[in-house]
Amino acid sequence: MSKEQPEILCYFLEDLLEWEIWYRAKSMFSWWWIYKLGKMFAILIDDEFYFKTWENNLKDYLDAWSKPFSYHSNWKNHIISYYKIPENILEDRNELKLWIKKSLEVVLKTTKKSKNKNLAKEVLEYLKTIPKWKVITYKVLASIFKVHSRTIASIMKQNRNQDLYACYKVIMSDWSLWWYNLWIDEKIKKLQNDWIEVIDWRISKKYFFND
Repeated sequence: MSKEQPEILCYFLEDLLEWEIWYRAKSMFSWWWIYKLGKMFAILIDDEFYFKTWENNLKDYLDAWSKPFSYHSNWKNHIISYYKIPENILEDRNELKLWIKKSLEVVLKTTKKSKNKNLAKEVLEYLKTIPKWKVITYKVLASIFKVHSRTIASIMKQNRNQDLYACYKVIMSDWSLWWYNLWIDEKIKKLQNDWIEVIDWRISKKYFFND
């Protein structure tokens, strides 16, 4: 049996949003999650609406002296990225829909960011499968993960654990070396320690992995 929606939520969906068919609400304990086309942009807690915020809309809430939702757990105060929607916005249907639009943009941006973070982890973990005496190219990695070579280059540049993830093993498709986190001499030294011969800043194709 579905939980009965509180009166203020019915007002929000039916009156303010005129019960547009793509809006939905789902209960979770004493909270209500509010969605548009499957994307959660707001929560209702203790008869107060909180909208999802990030860098593109946080200033709107701070300028309105809005406060984020917080709760206590394990003797700590936790603050989440949902801010209380100002009362004057709730009273203006047109403004309300603009603020909803911005919160939905947050959902799209943060989802993309999360996916990029997962991709980076997968690519770096893949480096651990490359044998000690082998290298791989940006192009091959890009083909494996179905992304552009520049995406792979960006992931290598941001690698902060070169002992665990051997980004120095990733080279150009013309067999030449390139470096982001390592100076070229250091990169050559690391490759040589892996029994890989480097001649004039190039590596023989016999050392290539998955090419």
